[in-house]
Amino acid sequence: MSDTKAENIYYLGPDGSNAYFAMQNFLIEGNIEVQNKIPCKSIRQAIKSLEKDVNSLCVLPIENSIQGIVRETIDNLMQREDKNIQILAEYTLPIKHMLLSTGTDISKIKKIISHPQAIAQCYNNLYKINPDAELKEVSSTSYAAQKISEEQDITLAAIANVTCAKLFNLNILNNDLNDEPDNKTRFYLLGRHELTNTQSGKTAFVLSTKNESGALCEALKIIAKHNFNLTYIDSRPSKKKLGEYLFFMELEGILSDKRTRNVIKELSQNADFISVLGSFKIIN
Repeated sequence: MSDTKAENIYYLGPDGSNAYFAMQNFLIEGNIEVQNKIPCKSIRQAIKSLEKDVNSLCVLPIENSIQGIVRETIDNLMQREDKNIQILAEYTLPIKHMLLSTGTDISKIKKIISHPQAIAQCYNNLYKINPDAELKEVSSTSYAAQKISEEQDITLAAIANVTCAKLFNLNILNNDLNDEPDNKTRFYLLGRHELTNTQSGKTAFVLSTKNESGALCEALKIIAKHNFNLTYIDSRPSKKKLGEYLFFMELEGILSDKRTRNVIKELSQNADFISVLGSFKIIN
């Protein structure tokens, strides 16, 4: 029997994208049952769809081991209108990029399209293969594969995975395009639900400190004093005033644990602003 039920789950599509595979793993490992799996053209569209659909879930990339944080996800998550939307779980997916085309001759490729993260993760190898090829960004790796399949132009190629090659009947011109072999992407599962059996995991929050010397250091001292491992920190502009920043952080610990609640409480007493984005389990 399913632990969690939802009407819809939104993800960065179309089918065959890395978000699609992360979504499948969330459903299986989290024992989640959904009626409809709905691909979206952008991260913003996925979050906006989630905001309008109460009994729904959403899967988005958050961090890549090579290119770092996916800023579009963080910015849209921090700016969500419905604060009941929380991070429920995370899943880390190994990434293997390939160069796909309707043609068979790699020397004839003039333009390569893909998601900007995929292009950046293969940039050095792309230059070695074809330094003169134009690189064009699109909304997802699977959309890139779909597009070149539709256009049937042997001078076009896409960076995507082996499933996209099969789905869209494309040839694999290079099956190991990653600049770094250990390429992984973390994904968040978002929603208003509460996943069961969360005994351990992480808590993510956004923090704003006073714009003065040592303010961020004081916040980090509080986390260290409570003996928590800070697993991620990144700064984003407040969008209100030049030089003011919000700090996105993740620490090991969940809010059902008193120690975690205490550190969040003390941080809130010393910060200008703090907002918890979710206390979530790690699915792997």
